[in-house]
Amino acid sequence: MDQPSHPPAQFGYAPPPPPPGPQWNGKTNGFSIAALAMSLIGCAGIFTIVFGIVGLNQSRRNGDKRGKVFAIIALSITGLWLLVFAVAIGVAVVRDVADGPDRDAAGVIRGERSISLSDLRAGDCAKDLEEQTGTSIDVLPCSSPHSSEVVAIFDLPSTGVTDPEAAAEAGCEKAYQTYTGQKVPEDAKFFLFTARMAELGTTNDPTVLCFAHQLTGTTTGSLKR
Repeated sequence: MDQPSHPPAQFGYAPPPPPPGPQWNGKTNGFSIAALAMSLIGCAGIFTIVFGIVGLNQSRRNGDKRGKVFAIIALSITGLWLLVFAVAIGVAVVRDVADGPDRDAAGVIRGERSISLSDLRAGDCAKDLEEQTGTSIDVLPCSSPHSSEVVAIFDLPSTGVTDPEAAAEAGCEKAYQTYTGQKVPEDAKFFLFTARMAELGTTNDPTVLCFAHQLTGTTTGSLKR
């Protein structure tokens, strides 16, 4: 018995092709350019990240391949900058923890280190005063070879001072006698160096620093009586 024949299978029409991608207008996204420029000069702030993300999203929508690449590069560079900053901060924190406090229980400097001028105290010794710049100074225990010793720190009066420099020098000479119990000898191997904080960049700061500074070489021990 003959089997009934089946009609040949009918194939449907192929699905329509996907719609074409967004047409690029030929202009590189401005946010991507700005993000790349800021990342290259080290501006790894929130604006660089925001501009990079906005530029990346807009470039994807507009078919801007160049803008997309610029945004990705900018975000990558920014990530590297942030990593560098994080490592630097971590190293600084670890170093501070390892160094411990600047002074021991008696207030004596613990080993060679750099401190702020505002943290100096009478009795501190400086390694090489002539090489110091800025608002920090390298100090060390007076038992180690040093070039200078802080003999006094005081404030000039807020009124009645017509010549601050002369008043500072006179104050340091008087303070030296109190600190050492004697006047500066004529054949001394050091001289009194007076530094006013107002001259060192701290505006309107009345503080005066008095150093006994070696003329040549270094010394050990303290001048304090």
